[in-house]
Amino acid sequence: MDRTGLILEIFAKRAKSSEGKLQVELARLNYILPRLGGLGTVLSRLGGGIGTRGPGETELEWDRRKIRRRIESVKDQLKKVAKHRDLLRAGRRKRNFTSVAIVGYTNAGKSTLFNALTGADAYVENKLFATLETKTRVQTINGRHDLLFIDTVGFIKQLPHTLIEAFHATLEEVTEADILIHVLDVSHPSAEDCRLAVLQVLKEIKAAEKPAILALNKTDLLNENEKRRARETWTEGVLISSKAGAGFEDLMNAVLKKASLDA
Repeated sequence: MDRTGLILEIFAKRAKSSEGKLQVELARLNYILPRLGGLGTVLSRLGGGIGTRGPGETELEWDRRKIRRRIESVKDQLKKVAKHRDLLRAGRRKRNFTSVAIVGYTNAGKSTLFNALTGADAYVENKLFATLETKTRVQTINGRHDLLFIDTVGFIKQLPHTLIEAFHATLEEVTEADILIHVLDVSHPSAEDCRLAVLQVLKEIKAAEKPAILALNKTDLLNENEKRRARETWTEGVLISSKAGAGFEDLMNAVLKKASLDA
């Protein structure tokens, strides 16, 4: 199994909501279609009962037709999901919420930060791709600014295009946000590579020009010298610890400044 196939297997295990499952299914179907010849009986798990073989149609041709029909069916269902998200965003705009999408490399601590800032209980686990569905929560900052925080799916290096296409409705929450909080795990040995990988995905989904704050997370795992190096390496960043609740005031002040709101 190649890298994309392995990622899709992990995504399939993590998906919890009907939307997440549909998005993973679409990605898997698009991955399987050009590889049908060597995948054996994989179709037995992909929603049987879609028509019957036509006269003179080989089993491989029938399998391809079956998958294409299922792809169209899943796309239709996801279009309905996208329309529902559009309605929700329109409602938020009417209420003048400033939307803040929390993005970052997988396992950077996005959901922990989301929970800490909003008092929510988004699923948190120390594993890759623990979050596949977006979650939103409105929080009033300094008693007068209503911010809509959005927890998003984690990014990875060279995110497969099948996933970008399939998770369009989810990633659209990032492209439509007013501000991004880019969470970077500064305890990660390849933190800069993770930062660049996230920027590349943001570029691919046309969100690279969004106003963004770099949140240097997991500082509770660093000693003082390592914190100093983090400040020197990412001078524009704000040191925080989602787990320990440190640095939130500085982070919120940075968000309000980006939103042109008085602290």
